[in-house]
Amino acid sequence: MWQRTCLVVFVTAVYVWNCQQTNGENTEISPGICSSKDIRNNVTNLRSLENCTVIEGHLKIILMFKTKPEDFRGLSYPKLTVVTDFLLLFRVYGMESLKDLFPNLTVIRGNNLFFNYALVFFEMLQLRDIGLQSLMNITRGAVRIEKNPDLCYLSTLDWSKILDTVEDNYIVANKNDRECGDVCPGAAKGKTTCQQTTINGLFSERCWTHKHCQRMCPPSCKHRACTKDNQCCHESCLGGCSEPQNSSSCVACKNLQYQEACVDRCPQGYYTYRGWRCVPFSFCQDLHNKCKQSKSSDCHEYVIHNGACIPECPSGYTTVNSTTLICTPCAGLCPKVCMGQKMVDSVTAAQALKGCTVLNGSMEINLRGGNNIAAELEANLGQLEEITGYLTVRRSYALVSLSFLRKLRVIRGDTLIDGGYSFYALDNQNLRQLWDWNKHNLTILQGRMFFQLNIKLCMSEIRKMEEVTGTKDRQHKNDIVSKTNGDQASCENQELRFTQVRATHDKIVIRWEPFWPPDFRDLLGFMLFYKEAPYPNVTEFDGQDAYGSNWVIVDLDPPARATEGNPQVEPGTLIRSLKPWTQYAIMVKTQLSASDEHQVLGAKSKIIYVRTNATKPSVPLDPISSSNSSSQIILKWKPPRSQRQHHSLPGVLSAAA
Repeated sequence: MWQRTCLVVFVTAVYVWNCQQTNGENTEISPGICSSKDIRNNVTNLRSLENCTVIEGHLKIILMFKTKPEDFRGLSYPKLTVVTDFLLLFRVYGMESLKDLFPNLTVIRGNNLFFNYALVFFEMLQLRDIGLQSLMNITRGAVRIEKNPDLCYLSTLDWSKILDTVEDNYIVANKNDRECGDVCPGAAKGKTTCQQTTINGLFSERCWTHKHCQRMCPPSCKHRACTKDNQCCHESCLGGCSEPQNSSSCVACKNLQYQEACVDRCPQGYYTYRGWRCVPFSFCQDLHNKCKQSKSSDCHEYVIHNGACIPECPSGYTTVNSTTLICTPCAGLCPKVCMGQKMVDSVTAAQALKGCTVLNGSMEINLRGGNNIAAELEANLGQLEEITGYLTVRRSYALVSLSFLRKLRVIRGDTLIDGGYSFYALDNQNLRQLWDWNKHNLTILQGRMFFQLNIKLCMSEIRKMEEVTGTKDRQHKNDIVSKTNGDQASCENQELRFTQVRATHDKIVIRWEPFWPPDFRDLLGFMLFYKEAPYPNVTEFDGQDAYGSNWVIVDLDPPARATEGNPQVEPGTLIRSLKPWTQYAIMVKTQLSASDEHQVLGAKSKIIYVRTNATKPSVPLDPISSSNSSSQIILKWKPPRSQRQHHSLPGVLSAAA
């Protein structure tokens, strides 16, 4: 089911990603450098690639349903050598190979990826081989090759020679290797022409097609690129070169390109741009001014920071001078005002609000699902301090808490929803906490609050929010209905107190006072929560969403009830396999059954912090002693593998009298 869901998301993303781009628009930035290409519908749109040596962005060739194999014959774009982001091909009918289309494509940098992939072939129904015979390096990202029913020459490729790691590659549902009969050049005549490597214990030749071997540099070049006749390139080259040991003859650069040469850093007066080339200040200023004059919400007023021309200042910096473009540190938190009504229905939508401190508008949150959603929301919405309009949270089944809005202090309510609400929470089936009201202060200046169908949100949470936000006296009778909020929750109203806490270097023994609800059958057991906590600032719902938590959770059965002659046993457990000299946060809460006949009230403890004991440190690694005078000895050693270890030197070193 999970794999099917991912596939739907993947296909949908192929359709909608950058739909606003025009087909085949020839957007040449400077000679040989073209912007991202979204080529679809008609094979004639490929003509926009004619003068491109580098595509500064991505290249997508997708959704050509009427094309035939003969439409691609004779088409070739030999100038194209580098794509800085990703290459994606999806449902291009009639395309059988890329060997003629892109014979010299050498490097895919992967600066920005398509769902963690730099190279994607998906549902290419007539594709027989990939054929990228010049491809030497995918700098970042993985490969996804899926549902290509005629695609062969996959088992003859050694991706480890192109990528740093092959663990994230996803190559499935293509033509069965046994049906392919792949033959590398020379094999039919009994000659070994292509280089051989071992994959999964099989030592075999590596090739792209029956005419093209997979190029690999000789071992003498080590990690350097090489020419087509296997001479080693300059160490700054990436992918290959036309002359050995010449930094101005590289196909691409490992670090940066300045004019025609590869360099480690840009010279004075030049700045890193898009992670691969050096541009003058005037180039960055032109980008800044064009965006300033544009009415488009998608453009960026480029700025200068740490020697780079970047779309915007990083967190903690701002620019106030359109002449120098320099990012300067903010005095306190940098203000960033974002405009309009925002719908947060995905991680991508949340990322668009990253760094916003004030939302001049309203926010609607509707998150049905997602992996690691709590951490993503906190990373992107955690700086938001003020919303001038309203905040709604509807059918967000992925949310357990709203604590990801950790800095939200004011909802102004200048704009209200449904006739008077500035905060609106409806049908959030897993929402259990709003904020930690012991640490969070929130003011709602205008409007009322609405809560309905939040089945796991206790009324005590809502009442506390009324008091803190100042909305209690504004509420109407049916704004908050107790029968539909918290009706399936175990609302704790009693504190569990720990009676014993004892630690060794790798274990913690913990016990707490017994607890029984009025009907003892309602108690299913206890849940023990623990996690590493370097600082004592943990809250129950930090990093938790409906699909996971960063707490380790241990389920414990209730102890035997007291009987005549047998006193009540305190519940407890032994936590094992802990790290020495590490602080842990620990919490316990009851696990109760739901009842339609009566409300079940549970109990939970406060969060406590326990540090395990130190243990015997490991032997210092590679100790070296030296003397720099007649009265001193200097001892050095490598740091321990575990940073929790501290080595000391017993005794005294002194000069002999």
